[in-house]
Amino acid sequence: MKAPRIVAFTKDWDDVPTSTTHVLKEMGRTCRVLWINSIGTRKVRVGSGKDVSRMLTRLKTGFRRAGKKTDGINVLSPILIPGARSVFGQSLNRILLSWLVRRELRNMGDSPVEYWCVVPNAVDFLPRADKQDEKHLDQKIIYYCVDDWGKFKHLDRQWIRAKEMEMMERADIIFAVSRYLEDKCRSVAGEKIYYMPHGVEYDKFSSALSDDVEVPPDISSLRKPVIGFYGNIYPWIDFDLLKFLAISRPEWSFVIIGEIFCDVSVLRKIGNIHFLGRREHNELSAYCAGFNAGIIPYDMRNSRMESVHPVKTRELLAAGVPVAACNLPELRKNKGNRADRRVYGDDEHPESEWGDAIILCKTREEWLAALDRQIARKDRNEISKKVVADDWAGRVMAIRAIVDSYTEGEF
Repeated sequence: MKAPRIVAFTKDWDDVPTSTTHVLKEMGRTCRVLWINSIGTRKVRVGSGKDVSRMLTRLKTGFRRAGKKTDGINVLSPILIPGARSVFGQSLNRILLSWLVRRELRNMGDSPVEYWCVVPNAVDFLPRADKQDEKHLDQKIIYYCVDDWGKFKHLDRQWIRAKEMEMMERADIIFAVSRYLEDKCRSVAGEKIYYMPHGVEYDKFSSALSDDVEVPPDISSLRKPVIGFYGNIYPWIDFDLLKFLAISRPEWSFVIIGEIFCDVSVLRKIGNIHFLGRREHNELSAYCAGFNAGIIPYDMRNSRMESVHPVKTRELLAAGVPVAACNLPELRKNKGNRADRRVYGDDEHPESEWGDAIILCKTREEWLAALDRQIARKDRNEISKKVVADDWAGRVMAIRAIVDSYTEGEF
């Protein structure tokens, strides 16, 4: 069987790596991947300098050939009307992108094509469902569901939900990264849905346990213990909780790594909270080596948290970092079906999938107690071993086995 050509509709290549990045990079070892930078899930904000700058860049590069970024992966940055709703705008987008993609596919061989869709509105750019000629039959459509898109406040929720319904109907196979998303998709997609939790670059992050690792100087000089978080900084982080923890433990250092997308001025006034900005993914294991404990402080009042599965969970564990986390359903030991999870979420002391390597917290007092316990631990090697079997290579091998065995109409 020839290795397929993969056309992937996903985020921008230069964004912070997510599960999509890891899956596609792993598949790029054996397949040729055309990574299509974000096609836009919302309209451009004219008052946003970042949005305008991005559009100007696309105007300059939108017709260029895809550029090689790593083995097996070429990245295409198409020029499109973002969040187009009109018939004219959608038609123009489709014509432009179809031409750009066909141009790249001609240089990728003649093997079958797989369309990997991470954003629901990619359904607008898939080959027409009514095309029955042979060149459209040798293809598969995979929806890799990573978010509950209808819960994002900055998106047109009605529109994005409609696009996701179309995507689930068109897809041959659907992978869901959390049990909540699996349940949601199964109600529409039936048996073509598969639960596929995140993996981890185990060798990279377990290197934090080495005696040779050098902790970056911007945290090695901080007062111990160091409580660490990394990831993009959005409003769904519980800033009230962070403020409470930092004020309650003024002798601790709280390190926040990531690009900031919201107002954090209140936290900047607190002397033991340190915002370091974005760090590249290859640097994170060294930062983990300097964490005495990790923290996942998402705001559980945000309904989107029901579906969230943080990639950083297994990365912190692989690095041997004990974690205190909010009571995310996907981190609980008993995931069961949706009804079971709701009941279990009301338990007084929910247990995590990884035992006490992650302590799930519901009240502020539980957060303080959990962090007191985690920073005192000395079993980092044992914590790391809990995720040794979750390497991305194994995850993608399982994904490929499902996709490669699919034949049209088996569902």
